[in-house]
Amino acid sequence: MAKYCSECTYLDLSTGDIYGKFFCDKRLERHTALDLECYNFCTAYSRSSSEIKSAEEYSKNHSSGSSCFITTMICNILKVNDDNYYLNSLRKFRNNVLQKDEKYKSILVEYDIIGPIISKYLSKDPKRYRISANAFYKYIKPITLSIEQNNYDVAINSYMDMTNKLKNFYNIDVNIDMETINKADITLSGHGIYKQKRIAKIY
Repeated sequence: MAKYCSECTYLDLSTGDIYGKFFCDKRLERHTALDLECYNFCTAYSRSSSEIKSAEEYSKNHSSGSSCFITTMICNILKVNDDNYYLNSLRKFRNNVLQKDEKYKSILVEYDIIGPIISKYLSKDPKRYRISANAFYKYIKPITLSIEQNNYDVAINSYMDMTNKLKNFYNIDVNIDMETINKADITLSGHGIYKQKRIAKIY
């Protein structure tokens, strides 16, 4: 099975930054705990499974600030605390509903690939505050209300409408093929970072 950086002895788990990355002592660069192993990978046999899981959770939770466009809108631009009702509702929906059903996989994968691009454009847009405020009141609040009422199809359609409008506004034309979707790890999808499944090695 392919491994992640979290399981490598060269990744210093005491160096986590605000973007969810740790310093690699071998390559002298920063990586998330969820990056796939490279040619320098060396198993950290003394690292416990709880330490590995904690590092991976750290990367998932902190990396979203720069690559998750919804977090960029709410926290970075509108200056709402990260631990708020709306983001927590969306995260629970992702974890407990979307990641549990393969039919939602394409939505999650698109978010991981398109999300960082939208986030980049939005952060540099002079009208970013007005765009974010409009998206918050027109989409985010109604989406969370739909989730609360278990109207999941309504929530998803509203999210897709918002995303498509932003893609069109910033002229983002990225084709995501089925191979890319199939290779994604659904349990790690929807965080604004594309992650592939662990693949068994063939020797």
